[in-house]
Parts: sequence; C-alpha cells; structure tokens
Amino acid sequence: MAAEDYAQWVDENIRLIILKDLADPKAGGSTNTFLIQKSLERFSYRKSRDYIRNQLLFLENEAGAVRTRTEGTETSAEITRRGRDHVERRTVLAGVQAPGDAE
Repeated sequence: MAAEDYAQWVDENIRLIILKDLADPKAGGSTNTFLIQKSLERFSYRKSRDYIRNQLLFLENEAGAVRTRTEGTETSAEITRRGRDHVERRTVLAGVQAPGDAE
C-alpha cells in the first residue's frame, strides 16, 4: 500500500471511530476533541487536537455526519441522523470507512 493510500485509510478509519463513539449511547450523541483523542489512543492512534478538529470539520462539511461547536480551544461534535445512518449501515458516506461485520 502506498503511503498516500495508507494515510487516506487512516483518516477514513479515524472518522469511523469518531462516528461510532458518537453513536454509542454512553456518549449521549456528543463528544469533544479531548475525549476523541483519548478514544483514538485505544487504537494506537496518537493524533493532535488540530488533526482531530480537521477530521470533525470533514465530517461536518463534507459528509454532513456531525455538527460542531468551538468554544475557546475546545471543539465539540454532535452526531446527525446522516452520521448515525452510516454507523448503522443504512447509508454509506464518502471519505468514511464502512463499519465491518465482525465488530
């Protein structure tokens, strides 16, 4: 796999992880960059809050999967119906990895 392809795969995988975290009933449909950063570390992704903020903006502006709000240096996100539909396999969002069968 070429480096560009791998980087794209990582971005798409991280976007799916973010959406799955948001769809989890324990999250209540919202989270912030700090909590996402901690969640990604479970998968050995060590990403900056700027990187995470960029992924949230992609999910908001390109995929329509979240709504974001920034207060100071913290960005929070709330899942939309479109984002939940992707996690629950009712639709496929370009730029976001599809959920797998064995999860």
